[in-house]
Amino acid sequence: MTIVFDILNGAWQMLHDAGLYVAVGFLAAGLIHVLVSREWMTRHLGGRGFGTVVKAAIIGAPLPLCSCSVLPAAYALYHKGASRGATVSFLISTPETSVDSIAVTWALLGPVMAIVRPVAAVITAMVAGFIEAVRGRREPPHEVDPPACRACESDSCEHVERPSAWSRYWRFIIFEMADDVGPTLTIGLILAGIVTALVPDDFFEAYLADEWASMLVMLVVGLPLYVCATASTPLAAALAMKGLNPGAALVFLLVGPATNLATVLMVGRMLGRTSALLYVGTIAVLAMACGAALNAATGVLAVKVMPDHVHRFLPEWVYVVGGVVLAAYLLLAVGRWAHRKLPRGGAKAPCCAEHDVEPRADAKTASGHGARGCCHGGKISE
Repeated sequence: MTIVFDILNGAWQMLHDAGLYVAVGFLAAGLIHVLVSREWMTRHLGGRGFGTVVKAAIIGAPLPLCSCSVLPAAYALYHKGASRGATVSFLISTPETSVDSIAVTWALLGPVMAIVRPVAAVITAMVAGFIEAVRGRREPPHEVDPPACRACESDSCEHVERPSAWSRYWRFIIFEMADDVGPTLTIGLILAGIVTALVPDDFFEAYLADEWASMLVMLVVGLPLYVCATASTPLAAALAMKGLNPGAALVFLLVGPATNLATVLMVGRMLGRTSALLYVGTIAVLAMACGAALNAATGVLAVKVMPDHVHRFLPEWVYVVGGVVLAAYLLLAVGRWAHRKLPRGGAKAPCCAEHDVEPRADAKTASGHGARGCCHGGKISE
């Protein structure tokens, strides 16, 4: 029972320290979701120049898309005209960092790491995107999908009544982000509690004192790991408390969210096997380089990157409330995940779900069905 209590206590400490910042990050992520449309991203990420690679890295960095939800977004962008280089750049910068993960990083790892992490993610995304853009110049232009809506020849489906921006804002925060981030963040907090309770405080100093060895271990651990940027932060913070150097923590934060089997397979299907190998190789090399640079700068400038404790600027009760709210939010997310595993009835037509609209009562499909038909005239979901 003592070990269980220690694990729960370690997980609660992470909730206590990060809850308020996660809430602020989620609120900001909701604004980005409502204000930045997929059509706007497609318009700015099209073309074959290097400029689209830079824009993809910068646009993707604050977006609240995790390791799993970035895949369909990148797939859609590519098939709507985004270049190969921009697609790769977007696939790296988006899951490696986001507005909510930056807030959590600030809370658990300090302001220096909160700045270094997104900068390193954008640099990695740009380098990988440039490499793919050079390769892509020898490839024929890929086929672009036609507009999703046959009625108005656009992807926005403006002729169909959409939920209000306010409704979409809260729906995204309470449900969509909970589905994307909640289960993995819960796992990350539990793992952080396990590390806090079971790993000795001098573990890394005793067994992985060499900086390059610790970075290599974090690289090997992070490459196959399927974890989002927000969920990886508590685990990195727990490892840092056990003596992990800043460079190795940065390697884990960069590699874990951007490389997993699903992402690599999708890159291989879209761009080819060589592109998939270059994707993983570039992330690995740049992560090690950024980690080494951070360790070197820390030694030269004598700057403490990750503080021993979190500085508090607000009353204690505010952090307690933040931790309780985050715990309730994660319980909702896990409950929704468990509910999805149970048998369910019919669902919204896929094309309507994609555009966040309700099927029109008078809409008809190609087969002549009404009522439950799709607004785009596509096949209904039974």
